[in-house]
Amino acid sequence: HAQAHLGAVNAALYSASCVLRECARRVDESPEADAQLLARQARAHIEACAEQVIQHVGRALGAGPYCQNPHFARLSADLPVYLRQSHAERDLQALGKLVALQPDTWWPQ
Repeated sequence: HAQAHLGAVNAALYSASCVLRECARRVDESPEADAQLLARQARAHIEACAEQVIQHVGRALGAGPYCQNPHFARLSADLPVYLRQSHAERDLQALGKLVALQPDTWWPQ
């Protein structure tokens, strides 16, 4: 199933790149606008994408690289620590509050 995992990783990374490009376009279009909602949406999406990639890579490769490749093992251990710096549900709660205050932001424009 390695190709299935590769496909899932590719789809996740593609969606993340689309989100980042759209954010850049909106910021360039309106540099003075409040981008807090946009930034929180992007951050949540990119974090979810990174978690999907971690899961699929681990399932595709199995235990071998984690046990036999110290560099891979270190990077694989460090990335979740970095992602946890996002404050998880607290950040999602802040995003939810912003969305609740702006009902017209439920769907992309």
